[in-house]
Amino acid sequence: MNQRQFPEPLEALLLILITFGTVLVGGFLIIILVMDPKSVAGVSRAVLIIGAIPMLLIPIIYSRLRNYDLTELFRLRPVSWEIIFYSVLIGITIPVVGDEIDRIVQIFITIPPEFLENLTAALHAESAWDWIQLILGAVIIAAASEELMFRGFFQVTLEKKGDITRAVLIASFTWAITHLNIYWMIQIFIMGVIIGFLAWRTGSIIPAIIVHGINNLLSLITINFEDKFDWFEMSGHVSPFVLIPAVLILVLSLRHISFMYKSHLPD
Repeated sequence: MNQRQFPEPLEALLLILITFGTVLVGGFLIIILVMDPKSVAGVSRAVLIIGAIPMLLIPIIYSRLRNYDLTELFRLRPVSWEIIFYSVLIGITIPVVGDEIDRIVQIFITIPPEFLENLTAALHAESAWDWIQLILGAVIIAAASEELMFRGFFQVTLEKKGDITRAVLIASFTWAITHLNIYWMIQIFIMGVIIGFLAWRTGSIIPAIIVHGINNLLSLITINFEDKFDWFEMSGHVSPFVLIPAVLILVLSLRHISFMYKSHLPD
């Protein structure tokens, strides 16, 4: 009997749900057990690191135990410096476009101020140690673990069923749901589709991690230095002097990467 090289879609989804559920319950228990409200933000930053580690390790360990092809399943392939360069450009421009989408969505669905305050409280840094924790947890580990799980493990599993578009859409929708934020679900889903396309087109997880990591890093910077970004807005929206170049760079970068791989798509 031939050994399967990839999990079944339902198998992959169940592993994601179990992993995410374990991380979620563990994180809530840790925060609830902290009696001092002043310590909650610090503990939440630690949870970002501790919680992301199982998301990084569990799919890899499980796949190893099942003798799946780790290189194919997690897209562990190198890319050229040119691809890295364009991935950086995409990572810089996606938050700009996402910010404008967020502002449009809020015209119809207003985010409660207290919800936004609680959501960003743990992302405020007041010391060098806070920055180290946030960059390690929310940028490096979060980007690597989520991309390996969703654009690697899950999306590749779905791609093996033959429909690339459906695979990207389902993986992106699942990723958006796991953020447990209905107010940002559209923006997260769109970002997931773009990253999913990059992962499939290049056959590597590296561009996805780069884009995701830069997006999270820029979000941290804007949250902590909000008063420094007055130039970014105009009449309640992203300034067209920022938005239009960002859209052009994003589209041209995606097209360039797409054309580079047009003649040799990954199997």
